[in-house]
Amino acid sequence: MMQRLKRVVASVFLCGVGVFVAAASRGALNAQEHQHPGTGAHRHPEAAKIANPVPADARSIAAGQELYQKHCAGCHGETGKGDGTMGEELDPKPADLTDPKRKHGSSDGEVFTVIRDGVKGTGMKPFGRKMTAHELWDVVNYLRSIGPKPSQDQNH
Repeated sequence: MMQRLKRVVASVFLCGVGVFVAAASRGALNAQEHQHPGTGAHRHPEAAKIANPVPADARSIAAGQELYQKHCAGCHGETGKGDGTMGEELDPKPADLTDPKRKHGSSDGEVFTVIRDGVKGTGMKPFGRKMTAHELWDVVNYLRSIGPKPSQDQNH
């Protein structure tokens, strides 16, 4: 009995280590794996540490706008106000991306992580498999051009 218990504990430990290593190897833990408060804004400290490696130049913003129109405008609306026709039925409603009060943080890294990983319990699906990391950063740069700029203490 004791040997079996030890094997079970060892198996659970090894599975847990494997999950952690897989998540860490992506550069940051998946936002969906974190516990979120039900309401109100909150920060994602690990995601906030991720620096945007793509300069917010005209080329990146234009590429981000094109990707936004293709993947995001249906729910978030043409101008990012959260008023897209596909978002009408969602609960909670899509975020107003021009509002500086972002529920999951407003640093570039936090915005990137939300786009990449999605948000559990909402209509925000992950786009990390539909876009490259560079394309995700282009979308972040586009969103900066239409919405709030990061505060002085946040990465950009």
